[in-house]
Amino acid sequence: MDRGIYPVLSGALAHERRMQVFANNMANVNTAGFKQDEQAFKAMFPRAHAAIPGIGYGAGLAQQIMARPLGAAERVFAAPHRMKTTFEPGRIRLTGNPLDLAIQGSGFFEVQTPQGVRYSRNGMLSLDHQRRVVTNLGHPVMGAKGEIKLPVGKMEITTQGEIKVDDKPVDRIKVMEFPEDQMPQKYADGLYISDKGTVAKNPQVQAGHIEESNVSAISEMVKMMEGMRSYESAQKLMQAFDRMTDTAIQNVGRVV
Repeated sequence: MDRGIYPVLSGALAHERRMQVFANNMANVNTAGFKQDEQAFKAMFPRAHAAIPGIGYGAGLAQQIMARPLGAAERVFAAPHRMKTTFEPGRIRLTGNPLDLAIQGSGFFEVQTPQGVRYSRNGMLSLDHQRRVVTNLGHPVMGAKGEIKLPVGKMEITTQGEIKVDDKPVDRIKVMEFPEDQMPQKYADGLYISDKGTVAKNPQVQAGHIEESNVSAISEMVKMMEGMRSYESAQKLMQAFDRMTDTAIQNVGRVV
């Protein structure tokens, strides 16, 4: 088989992976607090390290390419690099539910899960049978004093996250912040994980509102269509390589 098919195949697999990410974004377009993902890829030169004596892994990639011009023996492959999450805020929507909370800015709610502390932007909260404030998955939301348990009465949450019941302070929503270059990583079920967070000094919380997903359905549809066209082009190239191989085999058979 012509080795040229392998770079084309890696490109097709890369487009397939990108479309899976776009599809996941589309599936969460109505998920409160969801943040859009983008799959990043890197180019791999499998034989670049063998360029010339004295130039190896320690040299820059540009030096290696210049030292040995690309020829028939050189192949460039696309490989997954990392998942990039876009943390731009979503639109704030009024719900009227006093336990729906939207964080203004880049903070996160801290929640306690069976696997440990996790973080969330989904502010669709409620009370469980113990009158604890929990997420839509039932994980307790943490306050300055730990788990937040509310007595019976008229509840109010201020813009600073302070919780009052019958005008008496009960607790304060714990909002965590992260450095821009050390944002938390997606974990599962809309949760994030990190050990770089610090308590926000001046959190801004809107009660009776939720933050919607920052995914643009139209933009994701356009990306999916572009990815599909690129994937189909890669398929046609692989079919062309296959036909070339068949032709070569037939010609060799005639010569023999």
